[in-house]
Amino acid sequence: MRYLLLLMSFLMLAACAAGPFPVTSPYYQIPAGSKLVLKQKLVIPPNESRVYIQYGKVISAKEKDNFEVNCYFLSWDVLNTSQEIKPDTFVVIKSTQNDKYVKRQTRTQLAMRGMGVVADSDSPYALEYSTEMVIHSDRQPRIRRFTCSVYEQPTDTRQLTVAEMQRALGKIVEIQLNTAQ
Repeated sequence: MRYLLLLMSFLMLAACAAGPFPVTSPYYQIPAGSKLVLKQKLVIPPNESRVYIQYGKVISAKEKDNFEVNCYFLSWDVLNTSQEIKPDTFVVIKSTQNDKYVKRQTRTQLAMRGMGVVADSDSPYALEYSTEMVIHSDRQPRIRRFTCSVYEQPTDTRQLTVAEMQRALGKIVEIQLNTAQ
């Protein structure tokens, strides 16, 4: 009887994880063979490896609002000069969805019996949901990853949709899904 209950539990969990999910679902995986079409030149700042896009425009790491969808191209190189990413088509080799707790990045003001007490907090305050893609272009082989992410409260458990990523990218990058699978 115990084995039957265990088997039934496993089958129910497997049914919940079954796909494929529709493209509108936050659990839709961008398939291998999809393309990211970069429509304009991007510049990675000196001593950095990423260039960020949010609200349809290129932004700096300091301007990024982590609680809104943002995306970035990642170079394998960190140079002391800027790097250009030229308009190109990058093929998605693999895509994964991830989530991780992120720690507080600022000091928190706590009120204690009418006195302001400043304390550092190590408790998780948000989850970062991300879609990470290994990408390839023969013309720009050092540009190897593309990631879109957003912070959410731990109670808001969901991944990004393709539409949300495309909105963040605006007209800078077009996501072309491989529908042949």
